[in-house]
Amino acid sequence: MYTHLRAAAVTGVALLGLTLLPADPSVGTDVLPERRLRTALLDTMDFPEGWAGDSARSAKERGFGVPKPQERSCRALFDSTEKTAARAGFAKSESGPFVTTVLAAHESEDAAHAAVTAFARTAAECRTFHTREGPGRGTVTVAYDGADEADGPGVKSLGEESAALRFERRVEGARDRTPVVADVVIARVGAQVLRVAQAGRDDRGTDSLEPIADRAVEKLEQVAGGEDPAPPPDQPGTTRL
Repeated sequence: MYTHLRAAAVTGVALLGLTLLPADPSVGTDVLPERRLRTALLDTMDFPEGWAGDSARSAKERGFGVPKPQERSCRALFDSTEKTAARAGFAKSESGPFVTTVLAAHESEDAAHAAVTAFARTAAECRTFHTREGPGRGTVTVAYDGADEADGPGVKSLGEESAALRFERRVEGARDRTPVVADVVIARVGAQVLRVAQAGRDDRGTDSLEPIADRAVEKLEQVAGGEDPAPPPDQPGTTRL
């Protein structure tokens, strides 16, 4: 079962539980070059109608999107520091929800496993992080707090190791009380590690991250197995914002 990360005290050390799944022998173990990572990335054809491509530049101009923690030690929740990596962003509207995906190739399966374990440690240390949101000079510092396990993204097992986290935005003294959440899923496929994150209002306008993460892992597994993924026949895709 796909589990939300949860801190637990074990002999005085804070640890996080991860779902460890058996390896799929049909998936290749080779380290993918950057061009193959780009082939495995989500694109607009993988989303329902109404979604469009997004970019870091657009997010900066808006002043909000998938959060980028101010604390450097917490940035690994949503991004990778590996040299061989590929990234893409998507938006349902100018006000969200927003999705980012990051694929990173590691030196080996063991190194990729270590990256997932490091993610667990980061999650334990970053139960709260901060970021700046808002356009231009109107930015404010907001906090994102780790949600209880029951409130997390109920996503099924993915890849060979996988975990999910949810954060809830907190703005002191804010007039707008509409809750905003940020979900992130991490999964390992061979020597590759995938992150998919979504941020948006906690209402019916922000769909479950499960089908997006499932499609992202499916494409990565196909590319790792030497295939070129075909777009879903029922998803028309959209133009860039």
